[in-house]
Amino acid sequence: MQKLKRLLLKNPLIETTVHLRGNERACLWTEPLWGIPYNLYVPFASVYMAALGLSAVEIGTVSTVFFASQMVWALLSGPLTDKLGRRLCTVIFDVLSWSVPALMWMCAQNYWWFFVAALFNGMWRVTENSWGLLLIEEAPEDKLVHMYSISHVAGLVAGFIAPLAYVFVQKYSVVPTMRVLYGITFVMMTAKFLILYFWSHETAIGKRRREEFRNRSIWAHLLDSRHVLMVMLRDRKVMLTIALLACFATIKNVNDSFWALLVQDKLGIAAENLSIFSTIRSLLMLLFYFVVVPKVSLTRFKQPMLLSFLIYLAVQLMMVFMPVGQYWLVVVAVAGEALALSVLNPVTSSLQVVNVDTEERARMLGLFYAMTMLVTSPSGIVAGYLSDMDRALPFVLTAVLCVVAVGLSMAIWRLQVRDNARLSAGA
Repeated sequence: MQKLKRLLLKNPLIETTVHLRGNERACLWTEPLWGIPYNLYVPFASVYMAALGLSAVEIGTVSTVFFASQMVWALLSGPLTDKLGRRLCTVIFDVLSWSVPALMWMCAQNYWWFFVAALFNGMWRVTENSWGLLLIEEAPEDKLVHMYSISHVAGLVAGFIAPLAYVFVQKYSVVPTMRVLYGITFVMMTAKFLILYFWSHETAIGKRRREEFRNRSIWAHLLDSRHVLMVMLRDRKVMLTIALLACFATIKNVNDSFWALLVQDKLGIAAENLSIFSTIRSLLMLLFYFVVVPKVSLTRFKQPMLLSFLIYLAVQLMMVFMPVGQYWLVVVAVAGEALALSVLNPVTSSLQVVNVDTEERARMLGLFYAMTMLVTSPSGIVAGYLSDMDRALPFVLTAVLCVVAVGLSMAIWRLQVRDNARLSAGA
């Protein structure tokens, strides 16, 4: 038993997970309480709305309201995080953005319940900021990639619970099953938010920022953010990082939205077989997180990130040119995507927090998220038109974006090398 323990602890990701302390432990060890219920209900969310009588236009409107709400709250997230503190802001907006909507979804009777719930659900952009700062502000920078990997692993593991929902839907039908699942979601997520609040503590930077803005209103703090925005616009590394994240988010969104249509309509793969490929991807990503990612760090991210984007490019081109009926090529493409995502997910998340000013991190990240969403928002419409013309065309778009991402990665790396050289010379 001791030998097995020593063997497992040799893996940097497992070693990091076991030895997490303070806020990092509170943030990451409680994640399954959010991930499990989320993965249970999310595959059937639109089906539930349709079962309650919502039309396709109404479902689309709810989605648009959700997106618009996110945009507004992303802009407010920085001032709110500084004003309330990371810890208090997280528990308040976790409850408002997840617990309140879960209750509304559970009791929903018509379109307006979902409309109002979408307004509340968009507040999760505030906790994306405050929770992220609670996680990383007192953590060593060389552990960031590992910690973001642990967060993604928690989501992947929770995803394997999702098939349970299919079993209950088949047995009890959509509406009663979803009402119960949303009730479970409310209980588990609310428990997670309260445990995190009492298990964590405010960060030193959070205390300092809270005192600094104690006598200033949220709106004054938001208005003052225009100066932060100007600093960001003049910082080449920050703008390159935003462009890189926008490229990556667009590639992922297009793949998530149009991959199933391509493999069904062009490659002739039956709908009931799609879940097989999704499971293969999740299993491989889980493997790569433990085998590949521990070798990656922010001090040497160039080669892993470039290689990952090149693999992602190869996957997009495979989807464009793949002949009908070649299932094994789809498996190869899924494996390539799993490898690329297992590296790119934690590395890009880490880059966005280290490439902004430490003291102004909350406001900068809020603006960061808002600008990224502004750039990526038209991608769904553009890819939709392309898909109507030819199912493969969205993947031509993502292939081009992969090439752009390679160039952006190189530029960010060169700036980091330059900055490190200046720091060394100054020392």
